Amino acid sequence: MSRPDAYRLAVAQPAIDSAAEESSRVADAVALITAAGGGGAELVLFPESYPGPITAGLGYDAGPEIAAACRAAGVAACWGRVEATGDGRFVTVSLLTDREGREAGRYLRSHPATGDVHPVLSGAPMAPGPVPGIFELDGLSFGVVVCSELWNPELCRVLALRGAEILLAPAGGGFHRVSDNWQLMARARAVENEMFVALTQQLFDGEFGSALIAGPEGVLAAGAEPGLLITDLDLERARWLRGQDDSMVKPKQFSSLPGLLRARRPELYSELGAARDGLYDFEAASS
Repeated sequence: MSRPDAYRLAVAQPAIDSAAEESSRVADAVALITAAGGGGAELVLFPESYPGPITAGLGYDAGPEIAAACRAAGVAACWGRVEATGDGRFVTVSLLTDREGREAGRYLRSHPATGDVHPVLSGAPMAPGPVPGIFELDGLSFGVVVCSELWNPELCRVLALRGAEILLAPAGGGFHRVSDNWQLMARARAVENEMFVALTQQLFDGEFGSALIAGPEGVLAAGAEPGLLITDLDLERARWLRGQDDSMVKPKQFSSLPGLLRARRPELYSELGAARDGLYDFEAASS
């Protein structure tokens, strides 16, 4: 399949009713998939572990209803849930369902949240997944980073070097004081990797949202309220930026420095892959 030069992307930012059963979020997700398809979107991104289950130990399966909604609307969906590993631990999973309702991708969050356990987001420590997240769909490579993984520039750069042109960044929510900087991280990842970044979250207890779709030269869409953002991505322009070198010619043909994936010296960065004292032990934290 040839790579498309443009792509219509939707991000869903749902409000959470804390008094309702978690499984009721599946019907809400189906409605958002239907609306995204009606808006001509080719893929809709949901937040981390949405529609769930998000609480460790709950067992409902949103998969069949998500698949049926994708087939009916003709749109793919990136959604999430928490799963048991079988060894007493749990993992955060991002799943890709294509427009035919088939599972087209599966990513286990490789860098779970550090620090204390969020009482609403799982309620349990998460085990780390083994590999970075890449989904292949519609002739494109999508990188996937879950929640705080967006703040890890090395992980996002690796996904760009592996061919990702769109970075899906589903987050849990509860940002509050870090909301502005979370959006800043999304913009930074888009600029430094000359890619598109889609960020969304769940809205708990009336918090304002941070949904954002950013490209290498600016913000394309943003919203604080519940609902959908839908916008068109100019992939051809981003590829042009990746293939160019910086220039002092005026007027400039770009508003973000081009060629950043080319203007690297990997031989100088080997220490990024070296073991260090004091690194967070994700395996120990999940046991």
